[in-house]
Amino acid sequence: MSIELWASILAGAIVLATPLVIAGLGEGFVERAGRLNLGIEGMMILGAFVAVFVASFAGLVAGLAAAVVTGLLLAALMNLIVYRLGANEIVVGLAITMLGLGLSTYLYQLWVPAGQTNVSVPTAPKLDLGPLTDIPLIGPAVFGQSPLVYGAVVLAVGAWAVFRFTRFGLQVRAVGSDPVSAALRGVRPRQIGAQTLLIGGALAGLAGSVITLGSIGAFSPDITAGRGYIVLAIVIMGRMTPVGIAIGALLFGFLQSFSLLAQSTAIQLPSELYQTFPYAITLLVLVLTSRAALRRHLNRHVRRTPSRDRGRTVPA
Repeated sequence: MSIELWASILAGAIVLATPLVIAGLGEGFVERAGRLNLGIEGMMILGAFVAVFVASFAGLVAGLAAAVVTGLLLAALMNLIVYRLGANEIVVGLAITMLGLGLSTYLYQLWVPAGQTNVSVPTAPKLDLGPLTDIPLIGPAVFGQSPLVYGAVVLAVGAWAVFRFTRFGLQVRAVGSDPVSAALRGVRPRQIGAQTLLIGGALAGLAGSVITLGSIGAFSPDITAGRGYIVLAIVIMGRMTPVGIAIGALLFGFLQSFSLLAQSTAIQLPSELYQTFPYAITLLVLVLTSRAALRRHLNRHVRRTPSRDRGRTVPA
């Protein structure tokens, strides 16, 4: 495999990882607050459609903004149903996913009826950072990307700073760790949970628009291809930290880019194997990291247990 091919794989990995990083950062806020958003897939795909639709007559920036608003509205709907109506959060999240998948397909078929040519919009232009782009292997991949890629880096740094240095980040962590103790200290767990879900929804919608406006320039049904569920796995692998989420997203992006481009090399394997390779490796890493996290949790619990209580037999 030549250097040019590896450079293409690396460039593709960064592009494929960008929407995962953005959506993963939002879900990191949600899960740090002790909540779970299973509606990411629906928010992403509806945001992807709205972004293309709005960008087709109002431009790229308007398309990105419309996708963010779409994610916010779906998150607000989820908050309303869960907090006001008392519905189960997991069921509502799955319903939001089905709503996003069905509504995006329906609206797309109304916009582009069967038999008509799909609507294409200009994608975000790639930046040319001069001599940095000419560095072998990493130059075109790292320094020749669109502003959306660098925007994801800014969001990751911003999320890390929020958790590290701001009162809101401290409140999110406190609510996720022990909501009762946080409430006793004046924090409102429901309010923090609702705010983090709005952040997660906005970033999920933005992530969907990055898929369509960042590289493809068009919408098609099921364009997210299950990325919302991959985001959930990446957040778990990354232990809900911005750095861990970014690393997990880059790992999946690299595996997916490799599986797409390696088919053109002398490595002759069935195409189905290439397609399942990224998901299988991600699942394996998820299992290993989950076991390691469980082992650390059990060890921490044993250390906190007083020695006189260990080995005590509870009478039947």
